[in-house]
Amino acid sequence: MGITKILKDRYWLFILLAIFLFSFVLDLYVLTRYSFSYGIDGAFYDIQVRNILQYGFPMSNDPPLAYYLLTPGVILTGNSFLGIKIGMALMGSLLAFPAYFLTECYTRGKNVGSRVPALLSAFLVTVNINYFAMIGDYMQNLVGILFLMVFLYFAIRWFENIQGWKKFGVLTVLFLLLNLLTHIYTGALAVLLFFALLVFNIVVKKIKTDKFPIFDLKILIILSIGVLGCFLVLFLVYPVMYNKFITVISFFNSSSSTVTEGRTVTSPFTGMIFCSLPYLVGVLAAITILCRGLTEKITTPEHMNKNALLAWLYLVLAVVIAILSFIPSSQYQSRFLLMAFLPIALLVPLGLKFLETEFMARYPDRKQIISLLVILVAVTFAFSSYYTASEGFDNMGPTITSAQYNELLEIKQNLTSSPDINAVYVASDFQSKYWVEYVLGGNVTTSFSIDDVQAEYPNSTIYVVSFTGTNQSSGPNQNSGAFQPQNSNYEASFLLPYGPPILPYSLDKIPTGNSQSQMGANGNQAQGNITGTPGQGGAQPGNMSFNGTRPSLQPGNSTAIPGVGQTASSGAQNTSSDSKTSPTGGLSNISGTTVFSGTYFKIIRYEE
Repeated sequence: MGITKILKDRYWLFILLAIFLFSFVLDLYVLTRYSFSYGIDGAFYDIQVRNILQYGFPMSNDPPLAYYLLTPGVILTGNSFLGIKIGMALMGSLLAFPAYFLTECYTRGKNVGSRVPALLSAFLVTVNINYFAMIGDYMQNLVGILFLMVFLYFAIRWFENIQGWKKFGVLTVLFLLLNLLTHIYTGALAVLLFFALLVFNIVVKKIKTDKFPIFDLKILIILSIGVLGCFLVLFLVYPVMYNKFITVISFFNSSSSTVTEGRTVTSPFTGMIFCSLPYLVGVLAAITILCRGLTEKITTPEHMNKNALLAWLYLVLAVVIAILSFIPSSQYQSRFLLMAFLPIALLVPLGLKFLETEFMARYPDRKQIISLLVILVAVTFAFSSYYTASEGFDNMGPTITSAQYNELLEIKQNLTSSPDINAVYVASDFQSKYWVEYVLGGNVTTSFSIDDVQAEYPNSTIYVVSFTGTNQSSGPNQNSGAFQPQNSNYEASFLLPYGPPILPYSLDKIPTGNSQSQMGANGNQAQGNITGTPGQGGAQPGNMSFNGTRPSLQPGNSTAIPGVGQTASSGAQNTSSDSKTSPTGGLSNISGTTVFSGTYFKIIRYEE
């Protein structure tokens, strides 16, 4: 009897846990179909974790919290590729919990409405087309979104009774700081939403009570000083944040199509993704909830209507994301556009819950019929979200093949036989840069000017690493390892939450000249070859070994990946000819000596 009562009263908890587990398993399935790290950044996160394990801090100048959170998974698995994927799958699937509790913040009387819309929100936020694009390409941003959602929940609970700061107030400020320590974009968004909520709280109370809320003003002043101080410290410790902040500000005046870091963005951008019927219903519901909340009287100065706070926060979030998505700006527009899944996953369930509570309040004798309709709509939305996302699973993968990786290992073996401690490697683009840096180590940079490299690294031997172009072939993923949805009937439907196109192809295509990944039909990668743990047959890519008391990540010393059955091309050869060669990758006017020429890579030592 006790178990039956628990199942009846806590059914939502079991379903929520099931959604979390489904998302986690689905993420692992998608991310572990290929051994190597996914996305346009390739081994970037593996490099950061390796440096943390070796020296205690990452190499990147970005806020480091995401890298530290991924480190335990690497230690537990002993494999950087697999450990980071498990860490991202865990943090991504955790989005289900704050999404659920945020939707449950909206209430209309007791026992009015079900928990189905909140469960739908938990599903939509973790299983959608943009989510998988971010978990493959922008992992750091996705970690920031997790902290952002938790921050939003605690902020609403705090401002419902702002004087109760000892619990929700402290948690709100804590997760605000965690946002700032994760990524500049989600951190700045969290700050904007926080002050929008705080100013809204002060203005409403002033109008309703005709008095300035002194306590709220104190909070505004104290936290303004604190946030400014935090930004100052971050800008001083991580100068790249200042550069990114200036870049984001400057792109407000940008226009036309641009290509940055190999990603093409076409402008002007259409706003079709914000025009689906469920999303518009959610926006209208939020406006209605806000208006109703503003008409209510404030009984005590420290209290605010929770529904109004929720609706205001959702509307501000939706407007900010829409504005940022409409502004053309190289790769930055795509990042903000990908974040559109957040307001969609929050506003669509809010609209459904609003309609459910309205109909139940007006027709109390038809609660069962209304509940069945809500369940049917929720299941339809959930299935459509999964379906549109699943169409791109086959195109997710690394931007490097096993043969290319093995050739890098061969290059490393040749170079370590006669190491050059002053060597600087110039890669043709960011994708190859991180893989070259992960395998070869040392100083690796990207540049279109040999003079810039010489100025940055004086008295160093410069090696230009370029692709020979022989890896170009047709295939379903020839443009990139990024998430690319296929055409489907769902893209033309406005009756589904993720119906209209969410990811314009122009935001995900990488010029063919920089192509590094041919999977699926090309056969350069085999599915299902998850890299194993140490001690199971020889070294494998990404495996971690411990050397004394300082752990370090070794890229592996084998020339084949177990289960793939491919080795470095026999045509690769190490040469020291005196022939002068001009490399590709934007450095076409330099001369040098070819020190390695293989099937995929060529290394030229620059000589003036």
